[in-house]
Amino acid sequence: MSARSYLYIPANNSEMLEKAINRGADALIIDFEDAVAVAEKAQARINFSKWLKKVETKQQIWVRINTDSIAEDLKFVNNSKVTGVVVPKATVVNLTQVSQSIEANMQISALIETADSILNSLLLARVAKVSFLQIGMLDLRAELGLSMDGDSVTLQYALAQLVLASAAAQIQQPIAPIFRDFNDESGLRTNCQGLKANGFFGRTAVHPKQISVINEEFSTSVEELVQAEKILSILNSSRGTAVDESGKMIDAASARIARRVIQRFKPNS
Repeated sequence: MSARSYLYIPANNSEMLEKAINRGADALIIDFEDAVAVAEKAQARINFSKWLKKVETKQQIWVRINTDSIAEDLKFVNNSKVTGVVVPKATVVNLTQVSQSIEANMQISALIETADSILNSLLLARVAKVSFLQIGMLDLRAELGLSMDGDSVTLQYALAQLVLASAAAQIQQPIAPIFRDFNDESGLRTNCQGLKANGFFGRTAVHPKQISVINEEFSTSVEELVQAEKILSILNSSRGTAVDESGKMIDAASARIARRVIQRFKPNS
């Protein structure tokens, strides 16, 4: 299945690293950046290197690097066990630098945190090896002078830009940003549902308590899979206008949606 949940783990915390693979997340983002104090950056890299040598997991392993020490961070990240690199404060320049420096099989997630990057999100999405976008909501709120909580039309526009850019660049759907209150399960669930309905798939988490809700809300059910396969079967056997069992028309757009549902459930199909 495609990754639904991405749990942030600060690399300077050895205890959290040791427990990370048992938290239930589909993917881990090992953090070298914001969660790590400047004085502990070097130790964070060492901790990660030691952990990576012994860890055995089917989970995706991502690393959020520092944009002011890309070359140094990548010395510890270029490894066959690492799925990819999260590049914060993403720009065409730093994404290109990372793209040219990582192993061929590794991916990039562009973390968009500025107004400039929102407006240029399509350019970022088209950089080689970028597989999906995500948004740094707190940094963006700060730059735009918005309150730290609450919805706004401006933020809705920013989120929509990521969805549109991802589709235009033909990369994966963007993943949703962190939900700050890890004790508000109901709020998290409602927020996940809204973002999924508006083109996001998967979400970052700052606390293990959030993972089960995120996994549940971004899961593709067996019923959805069966319906998607049925739509494709009807289209393949039709000789003209196709309709489903309830009488609704099925067209090429329906097929594209169905294939995406199947791809989420069976990523290698």
